[in-house]
Amino acid sequence: MRDWIYNGPLYLLGNYYMIPERNLIVASELSNEQQLLWVRIITDMMEEGPRLLLRLKTFRQAIIGYPEPLIWYSKMRTEMEMWMLELYNRLMEIMDTNSMVDETDTIVQTCRKRTTKIRRGVLWRMDLEGSTVNGINITETMLS
Repeated sequence: MRDWIYNGPLYLLGNYYMIPERNLIVASELSNEQQLLWVRIITDMMEEGPRLLLRLKTFRQAIIGYPEPLIWYSKMRTEMEMWMLELYNRLMEIMDTNSMVDETDTIVQTCRKRTTKIRRGVLWRMDLEGSTVNGINITETMLS
């Protein structure tokens, strides 16, 4: 999300943090010092990224009160990272021997099957819990 904020349409507006027609900094008639403070706070929040959510009492309570989905996702992410690392290592071994990647390579097949199964499981669970899953690259999202 941070990349979208920095490289998205709001970035094109320069130092504005709001759409010009709805610029709350200008509309609030804050003093120059107050505006600078507000801009600094918003910038810090953007830099902090998702950790910012832990500051919010409701999110913190949800994570503490019902940690099972977060623990499950963390396990799936760790397993995905391990399988992808194994796949990349195997592909590097194959490239070092000047061989072509053969679809009959059992290690490559096993890694691809398991990562596909993990992706499907995560997408299924997201769909089950009401998250939007259309057009999402789950591998990129999990490994970023």
